[in-house]
Amino acid sequence: MMKKRIVSLLACGVLAASAVAGLTACDGGGDGDAIKLTLWGSAAQQETFTKMAEEFKKANPDKKYDIKIGIGEEDMAYSNVSKDPSAAADVYCYSNDQLIPLLSVGALARIGGTNLDKVKAENSEESVKSGALGWGTEEEKVYGYPYASDNGYFMYYDKSVVTEAQAGSLESVIAACESAGKKIGWALDVPWYTAGWFFSFGCSYNVEYDANYKEKKIEIDFNNENGIKASKAIAKLTSSKSFAGKGTDNNTIITGFSTKQMAVAVSGTWNAKKLRETLGENYGVCKLPTVTVGSETKQLYSFKGYKLFGVNPHSNAPAEAHKLAQFLSGEAMQKERFEKHLIGPTNTAVANLDSIKNDVTFAALNAQSAFALEQTSVPSNFWEPLKNYGLNIIDDLVDEAGTGGRLTYEAQLTKMVEQIKGSVSVS
Repeated sequence: MMKKRIVSLLACGVLAASAVAGLTACDGGGDGDAIKLTLWGSAAQQETFTKMAEEFKKANPDKKYDIKIGIGEEDMAYSNVSKDPSAAADVYCYSNDQLIPLLSVGALARIGGTNLDKVKAENSEESVKSGALGWGTEEEKVYGYPYASDNGYFMYYDKSVVTEAQAGSLESVIAACESAGKKIGWALDVPWYTAGWFFSFGCSYNVEYDANYKEKKIEIDFNNENGIKASKAIAKLTSSKSFAGKGTDNNTIITGFSTKQMAVAVSGTWNAKKLRETLGENYGVCKLPTVTVGSETKQLYSFKGYKLFGVNPHSNAPAEAHKLAQFLSGEAMQKERFEKHLIGPTNTAVANLDSIKNDVTFAALNAQSAFALEQTSVPSNFWEPLKNYGLNIIDDLVDEAGTGGRLTYEAQLTKMVEQIKGSVSVS
């Protein structure tokens, strides 16, 4: 998830984005000079990236490399790279919802030849597809080396407070936590988490782009009766004394469980290791619960997506940059990444290891994936209006009838949709 902004196309952007990695290109390093590469990755993996860079050097002893490691979170890739693609890292991580924005500023090199053959042969089709346009057609173009399949969320719970049966419905979870005086951490002031409630009731969106990756048409129906039902469902949680409130981030969740103030939290695999250590035999994890509004009971949905390595077409050593991205996303590195950070692999061989197939955390992620919307082609102005709407519900500023000076769900949903549409042609 990221807050996106519209920027002007670089004069060479689209042309640069269409460049395909050559098979026999010779980069840098003449006369014994080191080949200079820069890699941007998440802050949590800086030590791991440094170690992997050294392993890359050992795997290629015929050349000398100077690899600089910097911080660049996957969900901030567009924000960081678009400032000046020509000065950005040779290789950087990005979440797949940022594919179009990054292409719009000419910041992703196309993958081709044996590089592409290897990517397709070793990774799940869905993960490769997440970094591609025109999949399965003559116009197919792939722009990323997938390495993480766990860009989604599910529910953690303390088994000493919430039973496995209770974890299946929001109403039972709330009742258990209220009875025990425990908190439920669900970041409904973060639109990435809020969106799933709307998908649960059948709301949807669609974006069409022109040849320059600019939005030309947005379809969105959050401001209908289904959107009102989703709002009521959200309010069911936010009005409970068990709701942890705003600002529920990773640190809040870890601290909440360790101090036994929190018994339930919605998050991703990145918190699994610490929560498993904290809860021990009471470590519970499962797909999101159902919620009932009126006579309708709905399974709560989520976003899901992938993380990939992108190669900057402005790199002074493009073939070497592709080689590094290929190495970092390869089988050995994905296995190492899982063992150290519990990051779900896209590599099919690693995904089939018993240690992953039998892991209860990934079982929960996989169970939720059946009720998750692929996070791709999100409207550029989607996040901020949805965030503000979630805050309105949390702060009790809206309800169905507009009682007590509140605004109605319908009025605020209409305002939100209009903001998301902006000046783009809509239907």
